[in-house]
Amino acid sequence: MSERMLLMHKDDPVMRINVDEGQYEVIDPKHLPFQLKGKITKVPELSAAPSKYEITQMTIAMNKNYNAIEHYAAARVLPITRANAKKIYALFGYEQLQTDEAKAKIAYICKAVSLEDNYWFKTEKDPTLWTDINLRSNSLSEIVAQVSLKGSSLSLQGEIHTPELNGHGAYAKAWRREDGDLYLHKVGANGSELESRIEVAVSKILDRCNVDHVRYEDSTAYGVYTCRCKCMTTEEKSILSGMDFISYCNVNGKDPKKEIMAIDPDSIYKMWIVDYLISNRDRHGMNWGFYYDADSMEILGCHPLFDHNNAFDEALMEDKDAKYLFDMDMTMRQAAKTAMNHVDFHFSDDITRDLFMDDKQYNSFMERAEELKIRTIEKKNEKQIPGEDDGPDSDDFWGLGE
Repeated sequence: MSERMLLMHKDDPVMRINVDEGQYEVIDPKHLPFQLKGKITKVPELSAAPSKYEITQMTIAMNKNYNAIEHYAAARVLPITRANAKKIYALFGYEQLQTDEAKAKIAYICKAVSLEDNYWFKTEKDPTLWTDINLRSNSLSEIVAQVSLKGSSLSLQGEIHTPELNGHGAYAKAWRREDGDLYLHKVGANGSELESRIEVAVSKILDRCNVDHVRYEDSTAYGVYTCRCKCMTTEEKSILSGMDFISYCNVNGKDPKKEIMAIDPDSIYKMWIVDYLISNRDRHGMNWGFYYDADSMEILGCHPLFDHNNAFDEALMEDKDAKYLFDMDMTMRQAAKTAMNHVDFHFSDDITRDLFMDDKQYNSFMERAEELKIRTIEKKNEKQIPGEDDGPDSDDFWGLGE
């Protein structure tokens, strides 16, 4: 790729990228993505008669920068493991290799625009403006959405705006503009309804708890049952995954545990309680994270809880002391009981059998709520009793890694 690229934040260039020569110039350090902060090294200049040491140091710096930026670009392209991803790749005629190099090339071609933040790529001579490609204000491709959600065999025509080339997770999903808002539609594994119905059920349960969460509802799209939710970001407010935040902390000499708990301990503790109550096996580093101000880059706090379609896992409902995916150094029960000593978690309305898909889910939830001494609404006039902490102190059980 001979023409130099620009990493943009809206209409402002953040970095100039010369892929062929391995040269990178940070133009706007303030708006450098968190995923790149601390990873871009200034390449030392060579003397008139450079020594082997100088050449080696220059090569190391250039390779470090190259790998960091290539990985960042590649991460903005959906993985081939996503349901229907191969058909999306084929729709655009992109090669399906999953190396960072191959995916970065796709990112540079498709501009890697996303609904998670305001970053994108373009060449220096490209006259495209943010208003031309902003997914929040431009119409989205229904063709790509159908392929993404259903795996339909279709062909592309005309100008394409789509967020479907950028995304994470394994399940088929698609973005649609409905009723004046952007909605994400999601189906279950192999097109089944189960996971989507679990997502809606958990959402209704969390509606009755004092927990900030994304609301999912029953819906249909292109003739199939889905769960749908509104877009949780704006041009002013972007999201940073927990995995990327931990990596940012490690690279920049910060203690992830201390940083996370300094930002929003209330939301983190409530997440631990929720995951125990609903036997959620899927709280990996991409299923929690933070909001940050897109202009100031200030991290504001945790974004609402989302993605609970793997809740009420059969094995976890049987095993209260299973390791917690959020931090494998503690069990889910230890995390929940510790959290109960730090936050006010309560139901604001009845938790009733009709909210659950079966008796086993209901009984498991209510048994765990009783164990944590969380009162149901019928006992709302009784004094809240804090949970007993029979796990390690919260200062002792963090096993967070990059």
